Amino acid sequence: MSALSDHGMRWLSHSSLDLARVDIGLWSMRYLFGVRDPANAAMARGLAVEYGCQIAHTGGEFDDPAEEALKEFNKRTALGVDGEAREKERANIKPMVEQYLALFDGDLPKLEGYQRRVEIEIPGIDIPCIGFTDFDFEDAVIDLKTTKRLPSAISASHRRQGAIYQRASGNRAVDFIYLTPKKSVRHRLTDSDQDWLEVCETAKRLNAFLEKFDTKEEIAAAVIPNFDHFYWSSPQTRAKAKEIFGY
Repeated sequence: MSALSDHGMRWLSHSSLDLARVDIGLWSMRYLFGVRDPANAAMARGLAVEYGCQIAHTGGEFDDPAEEALKEFNKRTALGVDGEAREKERANIKPMVEQYLALFDGDLPKLEGYQRRVEIEIPGIDIPCIGFTDFDFEDAVIDLKTTKRLPSAISASHRRQGAIYQRASGNRAVDFIYLTPKKSVRHRLTDSDQDWLEVCETAKRLNAFLEKFDTKEEIAAAVIPNFDHFYWSSPQTRAKAKEIFGY
């Protein structure tokens, strides 16, 4: 048994490992205390655009991918989402889907899989690392990112995510498609050995950290949450943090 499983963790993921690197306090609150952020407009935007792009590949003759994406966004933001933020993000849905379609110049490849679960072992860790790929094509695994600014390269965080997907998919090619309302780009992950090493070392060091504590309360008393980070912008999240960390 590892310290991770001793503390109730049944699996790891890119998002959990990356959060541990960024803010171990928030990681503790999410993964040990089970406190999750409420839905927000930006998260709903990404999920809705992804859904619309999937419809572009699999829908029928009369399905409009952008309209289906809007319906999905409306459903996900019907309750508990700030109205102003909702309207701002709603305006991004259609142009982002259109950017995706333009990237393929009307020649959409056959979609082999959608939200496929992948799993891989990390050496020395007794729980698996899992993920869900967005799109599977014959020649590559695709992860879709919606953003306000188009990156010139794959970010370090996304490279680690891609390293997991690549190894869990039999070393297939992994591409990241970034969509903004005005532009799109497709970047292929290459030379991911260092990124995979960072994934493995993060998991090992997280496990070694947890070994020092018997309870989640002891961990909460030892970590320093980074309340300056935008991750803590939700009033509900901040209120829960005060209960757990005492300030």
